[in-house]
Amino acid sequence: MTTTAAQPVLPDDLGRYADIGEVALSRDGTRVAVAVSLPDVEANRYHRDVVTGPVDGDAPLTPLDPPGAVRLPRWSPADDRLAVVVDGPGGSEVRLVGPDGAVTTVVTGWPDPVEELAWSPDGQRLLFVVREPVDRDWYDLPEDRRPPRRLTTLGYQEDGVGWTVDRPRQAYLVDAGGTAAPTRLSRGGFDDAEFAWHPDGRSVFFVGKRHPGADRSIVNDVFVQPLDGEPRRLTGSDVLHSSPVPSPDGSLVALTVTDVAGFPAAAHLAVLDPATGELTDLAAGFDRDCVAPVWTDQATVAVVVEDAGAIAVHAFSTAEPGSHRVLVGGPRRVTAFDVRGGRTAVVTSGPVDPPAVAVLAPDGTERVRHAPSAATRRDLVAPRHTAVPVAPGITVDSWLVRPDRQGPLPLVVWLQGGGTQYGWQFSHELQLLVSAGFAVLYLNPRGSAGYGTAWMRAVSGERAALPGSGWGVTDVADVSAVIRATLAADPDLDPARVGVMGGSYGGLLTAHLLAQTDLFRAGWAERGPYDLYSDAGTKDEAPWFFEAYLGASHLDDAASYWQASPIRLVRDITAPLAIVHSEEDRRCSIGQAEELFMALKLLDREVELIRFPGECHELTRSGSPVHRLQRLEILLEWFGRWLRA
Repeated sequence: MTTTAAQPVLPDDLGRYADIGEVALSRDGTRVAVAVSLPDVEANRYHRDVVTGPVDGDAPLTPLDPPGAVRLPRWSPADDRLAVVVDGPGGSEVRLVGPDGAVTTVVTGWPDPVEELAWSPDGQRLLFVVREPVDRDWYDLPEDRRPPRRLTTLGYQEDGVGWTVDRPRQAYLVDAGGTAAPTRLSRGGFDDAEFAWHPDGRSVFFVGKRHPGADRSIVNDVFVQPLDGEPRRLTGSDVLHSSPVPSPDGSLVALTVTDVAGFPAAAHLAVLDPATGELTDLAAGFDRDCVAPVWTDQATVAVVVEDAGAIAVHAFSTAEPGSHRVLVGGPRRVTAFDVRGGRTAVVTSGPVDPPAVAVLAPDGTERVRHAPSAATRRDLVAPRHTAVPVAPGITVDSWLVRPDRQGPLPLVVWLQGGGTQYGWQFSHELQLLVSAGFAVLYLNPRGSAGYGTAWMRAVSGERAALPGSGWGVTDVADVSAVIRATLAADPDLDPARVGVMGGSYGGLLTAHLLAQTDLFRAGWAERGPYDLYSDAGTKDEAPWFFEAYLGASHLDDAASYWQASPIRLVRDITAPLAIVHSEEDRRCSIGQAEELFMALKLLDREVELIRFPGECHELTRSGSPVHRLQRLEILLEWFGRWLRA
């Protein structure tokens, strides 16, 4: 018997590594459904399939028939039926899956994509959410004949979504047998989301924004609405509420809450008493980002937790706030999970382990049940973790991945976006750089997620609610210290051939590092904000985002915005720089790249502006497969040009 040797990672391996969005267990925990997405470069689209099968056994999970464009698997709480959303040229259909895996009964069709899907507790009805145009005829007109939009509120668009002011999310109810037309549940044309049924089946919970000044902030509320009545607000319009999920008896609602006034802040797990509106912080004293709550029993809520480069599942007690235990942990990332019938299913990945679904038995035994990329044999390299002292009492976690050969090796410093953490993740891009001969260093400087609120607020502005140094100060010092320590510790790394790259906040930090240090031979700044004053007037997160970080609006404190802007230091950027941006980016508009590019060209610097048409801020994650592949090829060419011997 012969085995195929592992091959180097190549750009077109992009189409060989599947992403797993969610996993769902049937009501008794005996069957599993998994949502899988795979880029297809040749067809320039994503294959989105749902695979199903028994939790036990070794037979492969099988895709639904017909496969493709299937998502949002939802098991009925009353029987073994599975509902899914099937996307096509004419919109979305909600369908039921037969026992043989065939996608059969069409419950309803809709011209707009279905964003949420949920069974009623008795399995008789389905709730679905669509972003529905207020005036569909307006969208049916050719662009050169559409009347102008007349805007009177902020928050009228969103990156990756487009116009939202005239396309609010609306909830509908439909009989699961498909015997009647859907009926609208939403009232008043508000943009509501994250719906969950009350266990009695007579009402639903959701989050929305209906308070005065709602367009100035992401603060929202939890509402409860009888199926035949008006919604009632349960919270105080003071924080960001997310993912409300009622307990099995409906007496409490688990959710996550984020302190917007003190942003950046960790999202805490809490429970809401719908009878009194009282919120209890279950993660008090824990101070880590918690997302996606799931009730495991009447007194326990499990959540996904980001902590020091890893992502785990923790269980919290409603009877003892602050008390919690790790359900699934280790040096890896668990990005989604479900608990039913004594079973736990998780979506797990690690630096050399592409996303897979594992199932935990009641005794804690873990077994991989579905690994869609297992057949892709590539030479993947594990990172070396080092905690680097950067200041008295402060250490920064870093990871170095390097080719298995002697130096001198070029080094690429890989920076994350704002409010996120790097660590024990799988990345095709990272492994591609290593296969191409680059060592890659990544880290979690102060400002990153995964280390608590104070760590994130270290880069807040001097006028913020809890002040910090501002962008371009503490973070620059941390990254610089880790780079110098890494170069000193590994003689195979060539200090004369160091590059730096990052996207969004990572693009801002890249520009600051190039201007403030002499560590780098070349840079790659992607989808970044470089002039915060102009960005504050154009981004979809305005005005709350910068006001929270910097403590005032750009109209009231232009100096703080200019101080944090790397374009202020543009004359000090002398290393070659690739500025990469998407033309439909609403988070950081294309004008940010154009400003930086023009300034560097006027200074006769070595600079290139790389513009991707039709893409948004999420190019590297959900952009067209062709554009994602082209970007990877340009990335290798750029650093190959400047960092090779």
